[in-house]
Amino acid sequence: MPRTYPEATTPFNTCPTRENHKPFPRMKFPLIPALIALASLAGCATGPTPWQPHKNAIFSYLGNAAQGAPTDPAPTRADVSYGDHERHRFDFWQAQGEGPRPLFLYFHGGGFGFGNKWELRPSVLRSILNQGISVISCNYRLVESGPLPQPLHDGARALQHIRHHAADFNIDPNRIACGGYSAGGLMSLWLAFHNDLADPDSPDPIARQSTRITCAAVSDAPTHLVAPEVYGWFQVPHLREFPSTRRCFEIKSLEELHDPRVVDLARQVSPYTHVSPGDPPVYLAHTGRNRSVNRFTLPTIWVHHPLFGIKLRQRIHDAGNQCTLHYRNGPPPAQDPITFLTQHLTP
Repeated sequence: MPRTYPEATTPFNTCPTRENHKPFPRMKFPLIPALIALASLAGCATGPTPWQPHKNAIFSYLGNAAQGAPTDPAPTRADVSYGDHERHRFDFWQAQGEGPRPLFLYFHGGGFGFGNKWELRPSVLRSILNQGISVISCNYRLVESGPLPQPLHDGARALQHIRHHAADFNIDPNRIACGGYSAGGLMSLWLAFHNDLADPDSPDPIARQSTRITCAAVSDAPTHLVAPEVYGWFQVPHLREFPSTRRCFEIKSLEELHDPRVVDLARQVSPYTHVSPGDPPVYLAHTGRNRSVNRFTLPTIWVHHPLFGIKLRQRIHDAGNQCTLHYRNGPPPAQDPITFLTQHLTP
């Protein structure tokens, strides 16, 4: 019998039949997040419209580092520094509107091994800015300069820096959403669920700022990194290695993923671990289908698998919190990501 991964939440219970594994076309650059690609299809210049998915277009999007920094619209402020490292930089786009504006803080993908803030495409920027929401696209240190949780702490520091300087950016510090693709999605969810990292006794005024956010909207986020448990979810003894895994955890072999030290670190950096009552609402989009995997499945497929969203949504619902989930062969969600962001940031 083919293996499937049924959802645990009754209202959206689906058990797709097994499909033949068709490798994704070889791509030179990472994809732009689905969460904002969904919204860009609406083509709305004045506000969100009902989401009308197209069977192919909904999961096709452009954006890569070869394009360079977006110039239409050009950043209001480019390469703003939030730390000492060369990757402690972000670009800022100011939305029009009266009073301090809400903010969408975007983190790029790339498995913490590559990626750049440039991957946010102009059409996406316009869709968000047209809702009166300012945008920041943020770089962070990659694992070549240090393992996890260093990149996550960079994301937290960027958020604290932005809050400390909220008046300079005309941002409402109480209306900040995070989002991102893949590793950037993981980072956004980690910030959404993790206990507040503010240190009220710190002599550094930035470190005293909160890291809590209003909501998160992410795409293809691997929500749990504890390898033995993830293998159990997929009902396989092991999975093909993701390119940056060894650098993320400072290991020399995949067998070390079972070591207590690595398991403990994986728990610390997994959004799934930190879910608790009172967490902000999240929107999870997965570009792949809910289908079985095996030891030959490409890592770019299994690491972005909808099962990560299915498992996380169940945990979120068990904690009494809100979660919207969409994946390619799943039921359509009640709203698109831009409507979700607008609802929570501009009530």
